[in-house]
Amino acid sequence: MFFFTGLRSWLYFSFIGSSVLPALMFHFVRIMVAPQRRSSGWIIPAYFFSGLLALSAPLAALNAEVQAFVDSAYWNILYLILLGPFLMLGVTMLIYALKRAESEIDKKRLQYILIVLLIGISTGLTDLVQLLKFPLPPLGHLGCLVYSSILTVGVFRHLAAFDILAQMRVRLEDLSQMAAGIAHEIRNPLTSIKGASTLLGNELKATDHPQCWEYHQLIVEEIERIGNILGNFQYFTRPLKIEKDSVTINDVIRKTVRLAEVGTLGLGIKLELAGQLPTVWADASLMKQVFLNLIKNAREACGTGGELIIRTENVFPFLKISFYDNGRGIPSEMMTRIFEPFFTTKTAGMGVGLAISQRIVQAHGGRIEVENLIPQGARFSVFLPL
Repeated sequence: MFFFTGLRSWLYFSFIGSSVLPALMFHFVRIMVAPQRRSSGWIIPAYFFSGLLALSAPLAALNAEVQAFVDSAYWNILYLILLGPFLMLGVTMLIYALKRAESEIDKKRLQYILIVLLIGISTGLTDLVQLLKFPLPPLGHLGCLVYSSILTVGVFRHLAAFDILAQMRVRLEDLSQMAAGIAHEIRNPLTSIKGASTLLGNELKATDHPQCWEYHQLIVEEIERIGNILGNFQYFTRPLKIEKDSVTINDVIRKTVRLAEVGTLGLGIKLELAGQLPTVWADASLMKQVFLNLIKNAREACGTGGELIIRTENVFPFLKISFYDNGRGIPSEMMTRIFEPFFTTKTAGMGVGLAISQRIVQAHGGRIEVENLIPQGARFSVFLPL
């Protein structure tokens, strides 16, 4: 546009892009080379210096003094001093990563980025070496168009290689399969130990060694605990298998409460179930597990003499199931972490119940909300789509 119109404002406008590109390219290289690491401290100064130079470009169209600075050799020298190190660091990182690359896909990806970066640097330098009176055509702005176009074509041609999220997802799936395999291998000898322990228990019953029987009971309890840990672990290592059907939530809650009352001594459960509720498309077995987890948490929060109210209502487009307890409530600093796997404030337990429950509800297209009640207690609300 500057060539066709002769207006220098177009030239200053292009300086904005040429100032920001080194920081963007450096950041891009940093992510491509080490996507698993957090952004390094070099990213912030790169954008800061780029921003300063980019800001000077539009100001040049408004202020004569700034315009004189941008048009002078000092702007180009400052560009080299502030942004040159980031470009060189990006090239160094790519060469180092290229030497360490193991797969051909990674090598081709890094080679492509290195070539694009070298094209950008070499064409950009043709603008700056004019300061030294070298007879070279200024190709910097043309280079910006060339190497950005090449990079765009390369990304689309090698989309799988450049998709960082896809690569991380594949690695997580591999780790998940490995963890599931380890859990399966642990279950096999654990089953044998459990069977042998049962036989040993039958033999100990006929002896007069109460201490041996006590040790045997300890072994049985720990075997059961390991089994429970592996059972919970599978929800994080395998996809959920949901078998949905038309479910009457009130019926699922009644069955769950009858089952829970066997092991929730000291907790009074009151049902406030709305009539004429529509059915929901859900897996009754998995929803029963969610409700059991919430009842168990209420019992642990309330202690002896606690009360729990379970209420259902139609809040279109959701069916809402609320669990009100009169326990201590949830500390505000922990409110945002209670659904994290393995986060717990209890001395016993793994802290996976709420994480599993949230995963099950989200797999049904719903959500779980939690809030403290006044003057005491907490409320967990499960929303299932109608």
